[in-house]
Amino acid sequence: MDMKTVGIVVVVVALAFTIYMEVQKRATFAKLEAYLREGDLENYLKVLDRPLTNVLYPKYNVLFMRLNALLAMDDAEKTAAVIREMGSLKMNDEQRIALAVKAFTFYVEIEDELHAREVLEYLEANGDESMAKANRLTYDIFLKGSHAYINEMESALSDASGVEEALLCQMLAIQYDNKGDKDRSASYRERAERSLDAAVSK
Repeated sequence: MDMKTVGIVVVVVALAFTIYMEVQKRATFAKLEAYLREGDLENYLKVLDRPLTNVLYPKYNVLFMRLNALLAMDDAEKTAAVIREMGSLKMNDEQRIALAVKAFTFYVEIEDELHAREVLEYLEANGDESMAKANRLTYDIFLKGSHAYINEMESALSDASGVEEALLCQMLAIQYDNKGDKDRSASYRERAERSLDAAVSK
């Protein structure tokens, strides 16, 4: 076999491999999407566990998809482990911010004030200003028991409707609960439910 023929064979094999990998990548993504639509997170995770999936996608992407599934499954122990593993990866700024946002939400949900504060400080130093402000507010209300945002949020309610109104009412309910005003807290919770029901029924 002469060198020209060898070169052609090499190109054909390389092309065939590239096509195969692209087909497998699309097929894997289609399976993941289908399981996600069906809410079948167990099989979703099984696809992510396949060796081929880890060949097709960068490790950050695979772990980020796993993180989303574990968050939906409320598996705190495995979620924390994935966040730690991802924290050791080499990431660009966008990827690190995306991970930090997920991690902050998780730490607030499990009331891990120490880790939530660490991530919050990173987001305040490196993230979008409006996002950092929202995260600080969340941290103060949920983990520090603050009710300092009541006036600001009640003023914002006059221009709010639908989901935004429901969210503001929910945050106000928590703050009044922090303040010890159970009646106002219950009133805002009821309003939050009505606003959300109205938004969903549209």
